Parts: sequence; structure tokens; C-alpha cells
Amino acid sequence: MTQMPKPAILMANAAAWIAPQSFTRKAVSAFVTPRARRQSERGRDFLETLARETFPGPIGAQRAYAGGDGPTLFFMHGWEADSADLATHAEALMQAGYRVVLIDGPAHGESEGRKTSMLDFAAGLGAAAQAFGAPHGVVAHSMGCPSTVIATARGLIAPQVFVALASPRSLPENVEFQGRSMGLTRRAVRLMLDGIEKRLGEPIEHFDIARDAPAMRARALFVHGTGDQIVRAQSSHDIAQAWPGAEVEFYDGLGHRGVLRNPAVTGRILSFLR
Repeated sequence: MTQMPKPAILMANAAAWIAPQSFTRKAVSAFVTPRARRQSERGRDFLETLARETFPGPIGAQRAYAGGDGPTLFFMHGWEADSADLATHAEALMQAGYRVVLIDGPAHGESEGRKTSMLDFAAGLGAAAQAFGAPHGVVAHSMGCPSTVIATARGLIAPQVFVALASPRSLPENVEFQGRSMGLTRRAVRLMLDGIEKRLGEPIEHFDIARDAPAMRARALFVHGTGDQIVRAQSSHDIAQAWPGAEVEFYDGLGHRGVLRNPAVTGRILSFLR
């Protein structure tokens, strides 16, 4: 969810009472429209060393960066980001003997599209499996984590290992957490959730990793920074509790994006995969 200035929050809360249909329409449109296609310039030097690939995704052509030999690992970034976000971990894992495939989600990075959702991200992972072969594992960040679980639960991929960095537990929980922290009223958040549910075309309660976790078979590691202001660290704890045999690791003071570059996190991922 995009941060909004205080005047805009006040106007949004007023619109939720005065013109609820208009508020919901605009809020949902913003929810599925990424403002930025990437977050960082870091990691692009590594992407330049990889093969630039294009494959057919759910809403148009998608970009992927592939390199290395060995078991295939997919890398799935979060909202308003791209493959460069996961370059630090991918480079270390490629050097450790893995084939890496970093995927730009629909409407992100160099992939086509303007509006998207975690359902499209999940379908994109399935399309990548068709293009590059079934992945041995997936390393994902933020929204990429529930997208990976959706893809797995719906039979689009079947990873043997899963590394989740700063994963939200559920869509309704995260929308409410971010919305309330921004200053949106309960009514505004409720209207948003109702609109998102209609946009996605199925009950919003379905988008809860803890709901799907008991049926998951992949060996999983959940990593979270205690300083995360975007997704509560408790989310990773809750998911790990529901996921058979899952491991969870917390890093004091790291923020939502701090888990992407931290050497200790990279080392923990390497030891987990080995």
C-alpha cells in the first residue's frame, strides 16, 4: 500500500463516508496499480551478468534473468520492486552452485502490464515454471511470499524449499495494519477490503498463508526484521507455527528491505538450503 500525505488521508476518510462507492473504486484502482516499477538501483550490475529472458506471463511478456548451473531457484520480489531487490542473495546462491532465475512480476521491472495483483504474480510463477522448468525452490520477499504460496497451493509450482523474507501473513491483516498505521478509519479500510475482494473475484479470507500452510510440503524458512514497519514481524512467526517443520529467524533492527542485503541473512539462507 502506497504511503499517503496527511491531507490525502483526511480527504480519503471523508470520502469513505460521503461517497463510499467513489472512494472504493479509487482505492482499489490504486491498490492494483504500482506507482514504481522498481525500488533500487543496487544489484543491477549482477543482473547484467545474467541472460535476459522473456516468457509469456498472465498479462503480457515477463522479464527474467537466469544464470548458473545446478538446482533451479526462482526469486520473486515484492510490490513496486523488481529482480534487483534479490540480486544480493541470488549472486551468493549462484556462486554456491545453484541456477538462479530472477523474475520481474507482472507490471513490474521490465515486464509488461499496468495493473496487477498477487494472483497475477502467482500465475507468473507458474508461467516461469513452464519456461524454465520446475524450480527446486523459491526465495521471495514481501508480496512475493503469498504469491508463491498461492502458486504452490494451486498446483502451478511445487518447490521443495521455500525462503520467505518479510512475509505478510494475510491480505486483510496487512491492508488493515498498513491502512490503520497511515491513519485510515476502520470504515475506509473495510470499504477497501470489500473492493479488493470483488476485484480479486474470491473471498479475501482465501489470501492467508497460515490458512494454506498446514498443507504445504516444502521445507520452509521465514526471515523477518524486528524493525519492519511495513509487515509485522509477528506475521512470520504465525505462518511458521502453521507450516509443518518450518524454521523462523528474526533479526533485530532490520527493516522491511533490510533483509534483502544483510550478510547474516544471506548466510542463513545458504546454511538453510545446504
